[in-house]
Amino acid sequence: MADESVTTSSEKRVAIGRSRLVPTLVVMGLMLVEGMGVYFVAKTISPGPAGALALQAGGGGGVSGNASVPISANSLGEVELADCRPINKMSGKFLTFQIRVTALVDANDLEGATETARKKRARIEDGVNNVIRAAEPAHLNEPKLDTLRKRLKHELDRVFGDDQIIKDILIPQFIQSGPGV
Repeated sequence: MADESVTTSSEKRVAIGRSRLVPTLVVMGLMLVEGMGVYFVAKTISPGPAGALALQAGGGGGVSGNASVPISANSLGEVELADCRPINKMSGKFLTFQIRVTALVDANDLEGATETARKKRARIEDGVNNVIRAAEPAHLNEPKLDTLRKRLKHELDRVFGDDQIIKDILIPQFIQSGPGV
C-alpha cells in the first residue's frame, strides 16, 4: 500500500510538471516569434546609420536655420575650437563643466578656419566660458543642448568675424560635476 501511494504521488508530480511545461513552452515560443517580428519590422522601418546621418545633416537645418540647403556630410570638415572647464553658479551652487567644442565648416574653408581657431584660441575659450557661465540651469540640462549650441554659434561667429564660416556647432564632451567633485 505504501508503495502504491509513493508511486501514485510521483506519477502525479510528473503529470503536473508536464501539464505546466507545455503552456510554458508555448508562451516562450510565442514570445520568441513576437520578438523576432518586432526586430524585423523595426529593422525595415528605421534607416541605417548612413541614412540617419544624412537625415540629421540635411533635414533639420541645424543651428544655421537654413533648412532649404541640404548639408552633405562629405563637404564638411571639423575644427576643434575649445576644451575648457567653465563654472556656472546660476542655480545657486557651483557647477563645473568639462566641455569640448567643435565646429563644422565647409571643406573649402577648413584650412582658414583651423588657422583662425589656432590664432584666436584664447578668445574662443573665453567666449565658450562666458556662454556657459551665463547659461540658465534649464539650458544646461537640455538633451541636445540646442540653446547652448545657438549661443555658442552666435559667440563664435562674432569671434571669427563672419557668420557664414561655421555651419554647425558640435559638443562631443559635456560633463557636469557638482561642488566637491
